Amino acid sequence: MNRLLQRQIEKHLGSTDAAPAELQSLFTAISDAYDGFDADRRLIERSLDISSQELTEINDRLREEIGERKAADHELRQSLSLLTATLESTADGILVVDRSGHVKGFNKQFAAMWRIPDAILESGQDERLLSFVLDQLQDPQAFLVKVQQLYNDPAIDSNDIIHFKDGRVFDRYSKPQLLEDEIVGRVWSFRDITAQVRLVQQLKDANRQFVRVNKELNDFAYVVSHDLKAPLRGIKTLAGWIAADCADRLDVEAKEQLSLLLNRVDRMHGLIDGILQYSRIGRITEEITQVDLNELVPQVIDLLAAPEHIEITVRDELPVVECERTRVTQLFQNLISNAVKYMDKPRGSITIGCTSDDEWWTFSVADNGPGIDEKYHERIFQLFQTLSPRDAYESTGIGLTLVKKIVETNGGRVWVESELGRGSTFFFTLPQKIRGELQNEKLQTSAAC
Repeated sequence: MNRLLQRQIEKHLGSTDAAPAELQSLFTAISDAYDGFDADRRLIERSLDISSQELTEINDRLREEIGERKAADHELRQSLSLLTATLESTADGILVVDRSGHVKGFNKQFAAMWRIPDAILESGQDERLLSFVLDQLQDPQAFLVKVQQLYNDPAIDSNDIIHFKDGRVFDRYSKPQLLEDEIVGRVWSFRDITAQVRLVQQLKDANRQFVRVNKELNDFAYVVSHDLKAPLRGIKTLAGWIAADCADRLDVEAKEQLSLLLNRVDRMHGLIDGILQYSRIGRITEEITQVDLNELVPQVIDLLAAPEHIEITVRDELPVVECERTRVTQLFQNLISNAVKYMDKPRGSITIGCTSDDEWWTFSVADNGPGIDEKYHERIFQLFQTLSPRDAYESTGIGLTLVKKIVETNGGRVWVESELGRGSTFFFTLPQKIRGELQNEKLQTSAAC
């Protein structure tokens, strides 16, 4: 650029060497200024190039941050939408307050549970809301005391039961609201437990009724065992005297009638004992112990003293079971004695067996007796039901009913597999380990009795 300026001066003035000293000085100054300007221009151009690149980078970063903020804002909106939907769909009433107790928010269920009018909700006046709430409670002062305790100690959780004047009952829970480890308020939740409370009260009333009925049943059992047996003993004694004192004056028919009378008295005595045993199962309990059936079952067989033509065998190794000894004795006694009593074969066979799975013992008592028609498989377990004439076999019709009640009281089941003329097999199950709730039920029943 200096050369261009020098040529222009030489064109007008001739050689710059011939120019006056002033012009040469001016030329030099202009040339230096121009060189400085040119350097500044190049510096500015480089600066502009750098600034443009930085601006592009800054712009790109801003676009990226704006995109991230939009994504975060969208995610926040989704979270708020989910939180709102959750709060509005829950069955609990939710109330949020700040550190001073001013209402910050609540869900619709809260307003519905407390039956708060729209006018109070829309007023935004916490005092009106609190006054309306307190007016519904049985003990508003106690509620205020608990609330004040929470504001005095804002870090604690709290839970209690609220009773309303109209009989409703709420379960109240309160927890501090934290924001970056700082307590900024408190969240209250309210759950209507009126139905549960009423159910518990009904159960308590039913239990009291159960205790009362049990007492009446005990009293009835006492009357049955003493007052009814006493006249039976008198009748039997009197009939025995008549049979002995008047034997020479009674014909064969009269003697048969007296014998039938004595048998009916014995049967009535057996019915009374059976009813008493049935009523005591599940109502009067004894200690649950470990009972070795390998010892107990042979004792039962010996006591029954079966006729010589009937063979009773234990096929399998029997387990040690957790049970009431008296009840499990009744189980085997009734099933084996039934098989003995109704045996119709010249060579009778009764086999006792046991199998197991992960939870249950399954016992069986099989015989080669007359068998039972399938249509009677359920009926035989009902009270006082027998399939043979009572005079043919002395039976009260209670034995299998006792078996069924004992087994079911212990959580098991009983059934029969049989065909008419082909013998019968009675099965029943007992738990390998008595369940905790069954044990508690037995203890509670025993305590109530």
